[in-house]
Amino acid sequence: MKKIKVILCLLLMSVATAFAGDLSPVQEKAQRSIYSFLLKNKYDPTVDTSDNSVCFRKNEVLYWITFEGDSPLLYTFHRKAFKVGVGDKDFKSKPAIMACNEVNRKHKTVKLTVGEKRVDIAIQVYAAKPEDFTAVLITYFNMFDKVDTDFKSAYAAAIKAEREHENKLEQEARKDLPPSELRGLIQSASFRLVSEDDKVVTEYDKPLRAFNARYIQAAFELGPWKEKAEEYVLQLKISKPDGKTIFLSGKKYTAEAKVTIEKSKKNQVVEFDKFGSNKEGFWKAGEYKVEVLESGDTIYQTSFNIL
Repeated sequence: MKKIKVILCLLLMSVATAFAGDLSPVQEKAQRSIYSFLLKNKYDPTVDTSDNSVCFRKNEVLYWITFEGDSPLLYTFHRKAFKVGVGDKDFKSKPAIMACNEVNRKHKTVKLTVGEKRVDIAIQVYAAKPEDFTAVLITYFNMFDKVDTDFKSAYAAAIKAEREHENKLEQEARKDLPPSELRGLIQSASFRLVSEDDKVVTEYDKPLRAFNARYIQAAFELGPWKEKAEEYVLQLKISKPDGKTIFLSGKKYTAEAKVTIEKSKKNQVVEFDKFGSNKEGFWKAGEYKVEVLESGDTIYQTSFNIL
């Protein structure tokens, strides 16, 4: 019995410690009220003692509420931020800023701000009583969901516009340059599936199926070459069925190969390194467009299908 009392005392002490902090009486009252409301509605809240925020999750998404001022009290309702960085899954800073401007223009209550490492999403509202804030909590959830969708859509549009602008600049830079001497040299293309350790999964010219597709390797047959042997750098640009290009990290192409074209009266084959991902579901069914480039000039176009 004594052991149970000790445990209860420790639990009460931990709760008191969680609510203790640099808060005014009005702020602490609001904090406790919000905590009780969320607990009653089965959101399983916690208190972050670093900033006295009340934290909880809804549909796997993290939310937290902070308190400032006194009468009326300023409630800041935060939603999990978008990560900004240079990783494959990160949002890039410049298009994120453009997307935030578009979303902030459209939405007056929810505001997005771009920091060095994340896009913060928050609603700020003054309320005289905690009940005034909790009464519209569902409305705020709907606003957050809408902003999440709109931001991702605006970000995709900004990325597309950025790439179109870069392509236009590249085309302008190339318009006065002579075409590649390799134009017309490629006669055919073949594609096969390989594993992460370069083992052949599906031979060239056999059907490519999505369920076992991880990496793809391309081979191109070149016609006779009358000039002396010379090394060239060739690049591949693969566009998905939705029009988006598969890029190497930090590059404007999908794969690259240094090939030596030998002087020959016979056809010769050049092969690229594999491209793709070991992630299941990376390759979707549909037609993938292929461009082969040399010195920025498109020398061959074709496509392959994933079934």
